[in-house]
Amino acid sequence: MKTTLKAMTVIAGTLFAGSALATTLVCDVYPKSGGNSFANGTKNCGAFDYSFGNSTSGKFYLSNISKPIQEVRWEGKANCSGGTSCNATIRAYSQNSASALILYKDGTWERTNTANAWYETGY
Repeated sequence: MKTTLKAMTVIAGTLFAGSALATTLVCDVYPKSGGNSFANGTKNCGAFDYSFGNSTSGKFYLSNISKPIQEVRWEGKANCSGGTSCNATIRAYSQNSASALILYKDGTWERTNTANAWYETGY
């Protein structure tokens, strides 16, 4: 019984440590003049302004990078050719999601979480 509990504790600790050190995909949304942004630097970010436009600028980027990266393959609204950040046009009232496949220099890989950016404008 003691051996089983020790083994389960080690496994749980390993899983927790792995997820705590995982690279995270986060986002920022930049509202137009006079607007407000919400939760920039998290996986669910957004902005609101009264510009009556149909889009604004934003960015998806990797956070908590724990080891050297060889390549990043962006997916979704983050349509870039590499690098650890990707500028994006955030459309109003639309699905603005992105994720990334990270290939590390040590031969391992990781698929990130999905980050969601929202934007609202008008009255």
